[in-house]
Amino acid sequence: MEKVRFLNRPEDFERLGINPKVVEPWEHGRRRDAEIPLAMENWYFDSIMDDGTKAVVVFMTKTGDKRHLPVDSPNLRIQLTAPDGRHFDDAFYPPVEECETRKGECYVKYGPHSFIGDLTDCDISVSPVNGIGCELHLHGLTKPFRPGTGYIAFGDDEAKEYTWLTFPRCEVTGTLIYDGKAHEVHGTGYHDHQFHNSDSMSIIHHWFWGRGSLGDYTTAIFDIVANEKYGFKHIPVFCVMDKTGEVIFDGTEHGECKIKELYWSEPAKKYFPKVVEFVYENNGKKVNYTVEWQQEIEVRTPENIYGKDNAELAAKLDKMGLDPSYIRYRGTAELVIAEEDHVMKTSGDTIFEFAYFGKYDKRAQIELDS
Repeated sequence: MEKVRFLNRPEDFERLGINPKVVEPWEHGRRRDAEIPLAMENWYFDSIMDDGTKAVVVFMTKTGDKRHLPVDSPNLRIQLTAPDGRHFDDAFYPPVEECETRKGECYVKYGPHSFIGDLTDCDISVSPVNGIGCELHLHGLTKPFRPGTGYIAFGDDEAKEYTWLTFPRCEVTGTLIYDGKAHEVHGTGYHDHQFHNSDSMSIIHHWFWGRGSLGDYTTAIFDIVANEKYGFKHIPVFCVMDKTGEVIFDGTEHGECKIKELYWSEPAKKYFPKVVEFVYENNGKKVNYTVEWQQEIEVRTPENIYGKDNAELAAKLDKMGLDPSYIRYRGTAELVIAEEDHVMKTSGDTIFEFAYFGKYDKRAQIELDS
């Protein structure tokens, strides 16, 4: 069995050139050269607007089927859900010669589309080539959060790495373009930057990712369970920020996941969590974070990811022990923080996802908490 560890030792920070006390602007820029095997990174954004509109935009340096190639295959996707529940989405694959991503700063420009900014403010522009687009400004209400160095290493030689830098809460203003017109919007959003040199499905069985806006508090969570090769290792990442944007609790490496209710997803043909409680203890504080989904925003299964009639690929996935499904949700979250005799409780909205790559396996911890 190969091991998994956070790269959080003093020598890790020094080797990677990362300041342990503060996130620096260069960390939000390009981190992985295209020539590195399986290297890929993305700049992701989602939001819930005041009128109930949901928006998701993600810029990626490579498509999944071309990650093994030593060149970029730039692509981006925009997904909008109107207040009445109607969905609008589009995807773009601009020529690599029309694209630029810079090291040292957050500058991602794919043809007429862009994601540009710093550690506080960002602008996202998606040209409505096919009638769906956006012009949004994000203003950070919290400081960026990096769990340790941000790196999780898989394997004895640490050849495979998965990384995360998150901006858990921002004010969003601007316009969303769909249904033949531009809609002025205002709301709360989130964005992150992920960069890694491993295929998620080759190292991870499933993950729960999400962010919550709960009154004066903000949460960010990335709860991972590795696959069989890595002993179904549980890898908890979690933080709570207060209204000043400072981290008041870091649950990284200090949590457990308790599934309180499951439901059957007919499209995915698997059971998914309906209600999940995460429990953390660190530095004298105990935190309970409970999430329940209210609406499925997006459902992806092998059929709509790879095509219904791709028998060759289906056989390959089966041989690898994979049955990849993915569901993105809008939900509610409750946060309880207990420290000595003081208990704080709050609740609010959340957007989260459950990426379920592996087949069902009892050892993978997708079971009701007894």
